Amino acid sequence: MATAEAAPPRLQETTCWFDAPKDLTVDCYRLDVAETRSFDRAVGPGKVLSLPVVIIRSDTGKEVRHPDPVIYLAGGPGDGAWLDRDRIGWWWDFVAATDWAHKRDLILFDQRGSGLVEPRIDCPEVEHIALDLLATTDEVAATQIQQKAATACAKRLVGEGFNPGAYTSRDGAADLHDLFAALKVPAWNVYGLSYGTRLALEYMRNYQQDIRSVMLDSVLPPEAQFMEDDAATTERAFRMVFRACERQAKCHDAYGDLESRLTKLVQKLNMSPRKVSRPSPEGDGVIEVMIDGNMLISRLFNLLYNRADIEIVPQLIDIYDRWLEPEVGHDLDTYIADYVGREDFGDAMFMAVHCQEEVPFNDMAAAMAAYRRYPLLAGLAVGGEAGSFAATCDSWRAALPAQPLRASDTQPVVSDLPTLVLSGLFDPVTPPVYGRMAASHLVNGFYLEFDGLGHDLLGNDACANRIADLFLDDPATPPRDTCLGQSAPPDFALPVK
Repeated sequence: MATAEAAPPRLQETTCWFDAPKDLTVDCYRLDVAETRSFDRAVGPGKVLSLPVVIIRSDTGKEVRHPDPVIYLAGGPGDGAWLDRDRIGWWWDFVAATDWAHKRDLILFDQRGSGLVEPRIDCPEVEHIALDLLATTDEVAATQIQQKAATACAKRLVGEGFNPGAYTSRDGAADLHDLFAALKVPAWNVYGLSYGTRLALEYMRNYQQDIRSVMLDSVLPPEAQFMEDDAATTERAFRMVFRACERQAKCHDAYGDLESRLTKLVQKLNMSPRKVSRPSPEGDGVIEVMIDGNMLISRLFNLLYNRADIEIVPQLIDIYDRWLEPEVGHDLDTYIADYVGREDFGDAMFMAVHCQEEVPFNDMAAAMAAYRRYPLLAGLAVGGEAGSFAATCDSWRAALPAQPLRASDTQPVVSDLPTLVLSGLFDPVTPPVYGRMAASHLVNGFYLEFDGLGHDLLGNDACANRIADLFLDDPATPPRDTCLGQSAPPDFALPVK
């Protein structure tokens, strides 16, 4: 088996595994990197990982072409960059609609532990219990199921020669530097989304010399107490929807006091959960879904990421409150399909990052107690995802060889690199306060908020991309456009009749 010492980083061009549009020039590569870096030898030399790289070339017919590419860092952690055959088409549409992507090469790659990386750590043990968890409201039993799966996955990965401790933001930043050196570009622009902003900030901390400018979209700064903040962040996200509905006459007239209705519904379902049978997403038979208040909160929370889904949240609350059975069933089918997950998502990468960089540096007792401050979320104080995930992380780490925890990974990133920081006011998971937190340490940072929008601004909003275009052309100048003042609040859907 090749080892980290025997295989220096190597970039090799390869035949693309998908068909690209005729009007685009697309090149595909594989980058070999050491799984275990020299700065972190907790467990042997590890494997050599092959990361897929896709470069969408700037338009050859355009007069304005720049030598500094943009590299995209996906979120998660564990989310692939959508390079597989089924999802790469999203990028064709994005490039067609985005001016800045016509001026510069756009570099896409799957981070270690995600997407089409070979070999890739993964946790089928965690994926296989997803439907079992939907069938129970017993938080103790659910946590035990998750702990058992995490333990089994961790032990198997170690037995297969992987080093799960080598899947951190610091390791990912080193991969980026290897790719930068292999491509031999003069400097590049880094575009991070969600967890990708955490990776971008770590890259800024360690390899500032590679970077011309940075765009941080929906920011997760390393100094944020992500788990401890979850209660306040979640409550704020719902409150944004409640207040927006109150201010919109047709929404308020249709739904009344939405906050009171949802709070009472959540408490009622926590006291008396409802069992629903739905077709199995695997196509064989039916599955049982237990709907309690905590599950409904989780379902609604997942809809707060983008504007189109935000606009149906009041309608969905009304559907569950009136228990419109066909509509409830249809919504559950959508939820189950998302819940079961995607093949390109790296569950092991998700565990590795959170269990090394988040959970150990958060006071989980305080995190759980914080839910009691909010009537809507009080049920999560005795159950819910945060507590079970913390216990699962304990099991994950206990099944691995001892891994070093670096407190330095949680320190703010101070930099004078030109940085565009974008936040959506309705973002439920990386709220504007996180964007402001990161920007406060960036000497040449430009912070902008967008009303009516949630997570992933550049992936959803034309104005954000106009601002990005201005910034990339001149990173030293504050980017401004009249579109910033033209945003509108969500246009909420009316009740189902």
